[in-house]
Amino acid sequence: MATSPQALDVLTLTATAAQELLQDGKVNSVQLVEAYLAQIQAHNHTGLYLNALISITPKETLVATAHRLDEERTSGRTRSPLHGIPFVVKDVFTTHPSLGLPTTAGSPCFAAAEAKRTAPLIEHLLDMGMILLGKANLTEFCGLKMKGLTPGWSPMGGQTQSPYIFGGLEPDEKLIGHSSIGGSSSGSASAVAAGFAPLSIGTECCGSLITPANRAGLYALKCGLGEVNAAGSFGYTDCLDCIGGMAKSAADLAVFTAALMQRTEPFDSSGGFTGLSVAFTSVKEWRLPDEICAWPRDTREQMETGYASAITRMKELGAKVTENANISIAWDIFKTEDGKSHFYEIAFYQLYNKYLPAFLDEFSSSEVRSLEDIIAYNEQHSDVCMPPDHPEQGELHDLLANTRKREDIDAMIPEMQRRGKSALDKLLEAHDVVVALADSPLVMYSAAAGCPIACLSLGTVKYSELNERPYGLCVTAPKGREDLLLRFLAACEAAFAPRPLPRPLLQST
Repeated sequence: MATSPQALDVLTLTATAAQELLQDGKVNSVQLVEAYLAQIQAHNHTGLYLNALISITPKETLVATAHRLDEERTSGRTRSPLHGIPFVVKDVFTTHPSLGLPTTAGSPCFAAAEAKRTAPLIEHLLDMGMILLGKANLTEFCGLKMKGLTPGWSPMGGQTQSPYIFGGLEPDEKLIGHSSIGGSSSGSASAVAAGFAPLSIGTECCGSLITPANRAGLYALKCGLGEVNAAGSFGYTDCLDCIGGMAKSAADLAVFTAALMQRTEPFDSSGGFTGLSVAFTSVKEWRLPDEICAWPRDTREQMETGYASAITRMKELGAKVTENANISIAWDIFKTEDGKSHFYEIAFYQLYNKYLPAFLDEFSSSEVRSLEDIIAYNEQHSDVCMPPDHPEQGELHDLLANTRKREDIDAMIPEMQRRGKSALDKLLEAHDVVVALADSPLVMYSAAAGCPIACLSLGTVKYSELNERPYGLCVTAPKGREDLLLRFLAACEAAFAPRPLPRPLLQST
């Protein structure tokens, strides 16, 4: 018996389960698309006003694409394990005008621009039979516009909200406070958690994918440096920027990660914890500082208790566990002698000299053709581009005044990488993976070393009488060992409670 779109529970439906329904003829891709569009219509710019998506593929295009894929399935052809499955992508990947989606990086100056091509990664997923539902909101320009730019805010998409938080982002919230959606790939995370799509793509230099995925209770994996084709996307550097997926299950993430990496063989994430060597960082030493996240009530204790329980459970299931692993807290590791951030200095230099010009060159027509044009556009449209709560573009002015020298940056990159690798290598020579609370500086080490990093949810932390938000673990492995991370995630999914669902959305249905 066929399943109606209304009967599909998009909050819990995984891509794997959706594919089984498609294969059994209980639903078709047109019905899947209609179910996700209904949820988007209900809560993107209405309902809970999640503002997770900047743009949505025109319905007639989506239905025609889904219908064609359904016909292929009926005729006996399925292109891949993701045939007929919808997804969303962070709005930093170019899409040709024929798809009906602008490419903006969150900035109105690109709203009318036309890309020359669809980014090869997105083209590959479309060729696999996936259905691009829309482009996800983000922190404008992935965060580089003004100091203190609120995570998840862009003038194109507004403020991305967490589907887990009643009342949305709290006034004067700290950088990654409990009501925050997290890093720049915020819309990608909120969209999957809210049932707008089963899968999404995010990008990360340092925490921009893992942090919002953690805050949205998702399984996510940022692939190692260079493992995913980044052509046709907005990014900062050739030594930090990475791409990854977000999903509602470890199985979904394994299939999606293989697709992103264009592997010909699927990942084998079996094996569980038996024999897996796991190093855990010190939960009490690796706490987020108060200046970026407040800790009301017993929030820290709740998370630390969950962390300790996870360690105990892994031991019971056969993991070889090292607790309080010897690795320095990363806050000051990646700084120059005069206190400048390696990440910031490298990103500024390479963005100005290489990556912004390359992104601008992706457009056949655009109102802006240079950084000077972008700054001027923002000033001319300040009511939209620089509203009272985000009133300036100081970092763009700093970028324009860039005086960094190539020889300094060329020396800084290997030093940053050396510091990241020297710290992680000592642990990864003796262990398969290194684990920390997802709210931790482990993302900094993985970024510097070019290693993959993943996250999963342990539950929720109740930080007020009304609200709670997801928290979990992040886990990194040697470069090229995404398979170890997927095995770890699958083992955790089997061992721990199901990922939490967003109460505001549950109560709105």
